[in-house]
Amino acid sequence: MVWPFLFVLGISVGSFINCVVYRVNNGPSPFKGRSICTKCKHQLRWKDNIPLLSFLLLGRRCRYCSSPISWQYPLVELATGILTILIFKLTNYLPVPQAGELRITNYNDFLTLFYNLLVGWALLAIFVSDLIYTTIPDEIVFPTLFIVFIYLIFQSPNFLISNFLISLLTASFFYFLVLITHGRGMGLGDVKLAGLMGLILGWPKIIIALYLAFLTGAFFGVILILLKKKKFGQYIAFGPFLTTATFISLFWGEEIYQWGEKILGLL
Repeated sequence: MVWPFLFVLGISVGSFINCVVYRVNNGPSPFKGRSICTKCKHQLRWKDNIPLLSFLLLGRRCRYCSSPISWQYPLVELATGILTILIFKLTNYLPVPQAGELRITNYNDFLTLFYNLLVGWALLAIFVSDLIYTTIPDEIVFPTLFIVFIYLIFQSPNFLISNFLISLLTASFFYFLVLITHGRGMGLGDVKLAGLMGLILGWPKIIIALYLAFLTGAFFGVILILLKKKKFGQYIAFGPFLTTATFISLFWGEEIYQWGEKILGLL
């Protein structure tokens, strides 16, 4: 039973993502100590931390202070469960139809699956952090950079060199935008994320990711202004658009690029 296992794995990782995002934005180490209620600071027991189930069984309230539990927690857990299954399927690491067992073709398949899962989970953590706290934490970006660097070493030195150059160019472009906007349009966190995007995607996927990010960011920005949720020139978290575009481009970037070339060739 592959899919239930992947879903349980995903929601468990989602619970960890919630913990990490909260801790890197509120002081304590993300890897030390027990989880606490964010309102009353009471340490949570294991039965208060069961992904999805605890939220439902507790009636969306803390067992100790009865404060409402944010919908962020089950939504992130559910999203991570779905994302884990999606990455598994997109990586073509599928179960054998007859036996329902994993088809492990070679070591590189497993390495790619593991890499894609780690990158996907990291992108989701950055998405959540920037959406809720408007931060892109170094504690998430730098370890992910290291993971990508190690993966590229195993894949090919040529990929590493080319992707590293793309990473520098993308980060430099974003840093230029920070300078000319005096930090009003985006911050240094976006610069670091841009460098991570370049290292993950390389050429030509990075072009697709940037195009999608700026296009969707502008679209939702206009919608928020029209709805009077934001004012013109007011900061809008760009990380969610960058991370979503990176995920799309990671799996479909080359196909989108080739499709675009064909369309341009017909004009």
